[in-house]
Amino acid sequence: MKSNRNLYIGLACCVIMTCWVFFGSTGLGYTEYRALRARDMFGLAIPWICVIIVLIRDRRKGAI
Repeated sequence: MKSNRNLYIGLACCVIMTCWVFFGSTGLGYTEYRALRARDMFGLAIPWICVIIVLIRDRRKGAI
């Protein structure tokens, strides 16, 4: 059960980080809109790649 709790915490962190990077980078809602830059895409991709790797590793171990 602890594994599932950590999974949900990781997914919540990724969603929060994605929203944070998107709104901070684009200025959506508080300034003129600007497109996502390459470094912003990198910042979005890293946490999601890490979560996917952990999901695959846990499935192979049978923890999920």
